[in-house]
Amino acid sequence: MPSPTSVQTIVMATHGSFGDLHPFIALGQALKARGCRVTLATHPDYAAKVEAAGLAFVAFGPSREDYVRDLRVNPAEIIRRLSNDHGFMIKRLIAPYLERSIRDIAPYVAEADAVLGSPFAYGAHIAALLAGKPFTTVALQPTVMMSSYDPPKVRQAPFIFEPSGELGRAYNRLIMAAGEQIMAASQSQVRRVYRKYGLHPRVGLGGIVSDHRTLALYSPLLAQPQPDFPPRTYLAGFPFYDSENGHAPVMPERLLTFLNEGPAPLVFSLGTAMVYGGEAYYRTAIAAAKRLNRRAVILSGPESPLLKEEFGLNICVVPYAPHSLLLPRCELIVHHGGIGSTAQALRAGRPQLVTPVFGDQFDNARRVTLLGTGLRLDFDDFTVERAVMRLRQVLYSDKIAAAAQAVAPLIAAEDGAERAADVLLNARNVNTLAA
Repeated sequence: MPSPTSVQTIVMATHGSFGDLHPFIALGQALKARGCRVTLATHPDYAAKVEAAGLAFVAFGPSREDYVRDLRVNPAEIIRRLSNDHGFMIKRLIAPYLERSIRDIAPYVAEADAVLGSPFAYGAHIAALLAGKPFTTVALQPTVMMSSYDPPKVRQAPFIFEPSGELGRAYNRLIMAAGEQIMAASQSQVRRVYRKYGLHPRVGLGGIVSDHRTLALYSPLLAQPQPDFPPRTYLAGFPFYDSENGHAPVMPERLLTFLNEGPAPLVFSLGTAMVYGGEAYYRTAIAAAKRLNRRAVILSGPESPLLKEEFGLNICVVPYAPHSLLLPRCELIVHHGGIGSTAQALRAGRPQLVTPVFGDQFDNARRVTLLGTGLRLDFDDFTVERAVMRLRQVLYSDKIAAAAQAVAPLIAAEDGAERAADVLLNARNVNTLAA
């Protein structure tokens, strides 16, 4: 195992849900195992989880309570606004707290050898630039790479997804430029903060564009490297971490009993953010499972009213379960298309139905479909009738089942955290744009 040569103290920063947090924990643990001092800066809500995983924690940006108080809406309404307004995340969830985020992380960046951040961790990027420290952008999904050769699926942009020549790529670049103009208003406050500190705001549709290095922590099966990626981009593969509380994953006893007492169930999940607006979705899922005469597991989140209800012997509602333990034991996985859920579903080798809500989820759903491992049904179209129809298409497709099984060992063999640690510590035989 390589030992650190030039980078010993590393600060990492991310915003978002478990799908954003878990890859950074996996990478942090890989770096720590090689002798690095690693600090992970993220939402205050995650302090106990990060520390239980053995990493130093720094509060970076607002908590969920801050959002609810400042926006004066409940979490479900926040999710609704996220799904309806592409700029809401930057305008309302990041930009108002940017100066605070810089103050939170600056003392730790000052002592670091290198800084890593998710594409929208602007506070960490600004602090790194001010301190003269190298900043690595960590891309967790293909969407943020914004390639004209392989553009992302988003709700409104009419990209050519397989441009056959320069004319098609030029058209895609034109659409991206138009998107930059549309997003300019959402990013205006962020850009003002950069300029306040005398910095050039190298930010685009995909977030921070680092002039130092980009780590792409997703599978090359989802998206291959492209000629217009930023210089010094490294495609490392999925990094896997799966724990609710930072300790070794454990299956809830009630769920384990349910799994042992009957055929493999359908599993319905909306991740750790979307669950706040998911009650109606889950009730539809339960009705669809009953119509299909299938057993089902509902991962409802800890605050769902469904936890207080009974739906019969064939339905098990639990707040959470480790995906690495649950998904391999299911018949079919229905999820929202978050990159963390997508990675775990691919590794489990089970067919998928992806029900995207916003952001990168539409693109992840498209790529799952291209792999042949599942189908898509948008969240807004998730009625009992449509869900039953699409679930039947997936359940009775030998082709989808075979593709899912074929992909699983390839995904399981990826170790994005270890490979990314090699890149960061300048290990030998690490090639740019290699999988």
